[in-house]
Amino acid sequence: MAAEAGASAAGRWRGFGTDALPTVLLALPLFWLVVVPLVILLVCAFRPTGFLLDPGFTTDHIVTAWSDPDLWRLFARTLHFAIGSSVFALVIGTGLAWLVERTDIRGAGFVRALMILPMAMPPFIMAISWTILLSPRTGIVNLALVQIFGFTAPPFDIYTMSGLIFVEGLSLAPSAFLIMVPAFRKIDAALEEAALMSGAGSLQMLRRVVLPLLLPALAGAAIYLLIVSLVVFDIPGAIGHPVGIVLVSTHVYDLLHHAPTGLPEYGQVSAIAIIIAAALVALCLLYQRLMRAAGRFVTVTGKTSRHRVIPLGRGRIVAEIGIALFVAIAIVAPILAIIWASLLPYQMAFSLDALKQITLANHIAFLSDPVIGRTLGNSLVIALVASCAVTLLCLLVGWVVVRTKAPGRQIIDILAFMPLAFPGVLIATALIYVYLSVPLLRIYGTIWIIAIAHTTVFLSYGSRALNAAMYQLHTDLEEAARMAGAAWFTTLRRVVAPLLLPALAAVWIWVFAHSLRELGSALLLQGRDNATLPTLLFAYWTQGQPAKTAAVAVWFVFGLVVLLAVAHLLQAIAARRTST
Repeated sequence: MAAEAGASAAGRWRGFGTDALPTVLLALPLFWLVVVPLVILLVCAFRPTGFLLDPGFTTDHIVTAWSDPDLWRLFARTLHFAIGSSVFALVIGTGLAWLVERTDIRGAGFVRALMILPMAMPPFIMAISWTILLSPRTGIVNLALVQIFGFTAPPFDIYTMSGLIFVEGLSLAPSAFLIMVPAFRKIDAALEEAALMSGAGSLQMLRRVVLPLLLPALAGAAIYLLIVSLVVFDIPGAIGHPVGIVLVSTHVYDLLHHAPTGLPEYGQVSAIAIIIAAALVALCLLYQRLMRAAGRFVTVTGKTSRHRVIPLGRGRIVAEIGIALFVAIAIVAPILAIIWASLLPYQMAFSLDALKQITLANHIAFLSDPVIGRTLGNSLVIALVASCAVTLLCLLVGWVVVRTKAPGRQIIDILAFMPLAFPGVLIATALIYVYLSVPLLRIYGTIWIIAIAHTTVFLSYGSRALNAAMYQLHTDLEEAARMAGAAWFTTLRRVVAPLLLPALAAVWIWVFAHSLRELGSALLLQGRDNATLPTLLFAYWTQGQPAKTAAVAVWFVFGLVVLLAVAHLLQAIAARRTST
């Protein structure tokens, strides 16, 4: 009996070990990518020198940072920027989503396609475009208005907190739109019809039925946008930093690259990072809670229902003009601004004299500059590595979390979601500590540390997207493969991955495009030999070379537009293949 009990216990342990193997194999890279950098960042806050391996323990960095009233004023200013940008983006994105999904505006499909185009306009380039347009001294719009109307002073000044909020809100509005569109689609039309049959008008139905159903999605979108804008670097770095409007992200950059002592203030950065991390973790937990709460408002049924289209009447032309105005401001004007600036030897307003100055010298210099070739190669390698790593890791995460009963799969899900609370600036700061503290891994100052940063930053998006896609797959084909004797890896490779091809392609393309345009983490991790196109753009801009910056930006945006077009074509082909 004892021998049988021992054999049974050993069998259970072997079974547990086999079941837990996927969790263990995934936990190791996720733990290294996510947990180790943040733990080291925390420990370094208590080192006198700010380095992990140096001896000693101190609370001086914490006390100095946390007792500094200037730091809390800095956080208040950052919160002002983040809330203003998020509200502005949410109002625009939700309004556009409602117009496209629920009203009778013309060309709704075309508007949906246009809302993806801003992905080809990196936030830093959008910031550059608006400084070209609205700089009080050399802005094209300001100079034109002064000449036409005879103003004594430029009417607009982009170098203000309002200017920062305006540009950041424009940059985030497409994200808000893409979040809210599915929420409008999921509302059961029967509820709206019941409200109308009860005598409710369109406005009352919107207020009493539609808005309560949208509330979880609205709150979730607001928190997501707030998380993104709290530590964004691109727009504050391009517009606010040159005129002394310092936010948290630019302050961290200054402490690492322009500290008063001449040496990076690693201890101070760690102390500040603890506050940022605590705030972002709290927001992420609230975001997760709201997304779970959204399940209680689900109204999707097995029946197909056609949403009621709200006729706008005479208001339709006003709505369409509003959409056209947004497209002109958010897409057309920034693109035209950088094209115009790239064709001139220096900034000037549009005029006949300016037309005589047009030259292709900046573009010729761009195409013949060997530095551009090196930075482009760095950017492409980093984006390729990050997109492949994120797609593969998130496919495995989705498989383990959704399809298996492996012990500890919830931990895997949490680890994959955690990077949402630690955006690029914070992840890059943590990686500086890791790879300066581990002498065996000499990748600091190389493209590989930036690739690791981008993999970590974009992990949460990939895991959410592929988890959702995995839930939508029926298990019949997988069960048939297992009954035919296929191992789990064969089932994943031969059955699940082909069915998920459109979702895998979407994640890969999204990560590749965003990795190409990511500035914050690449700038903090920049060394002598690992410059990327965004960091080169930042260098040209801060060195006072707007024409050269604009020429690089034009080609950068053109390349991203081509990438998005090819991506859309490949996704359509993949979708047709999987549907057949």
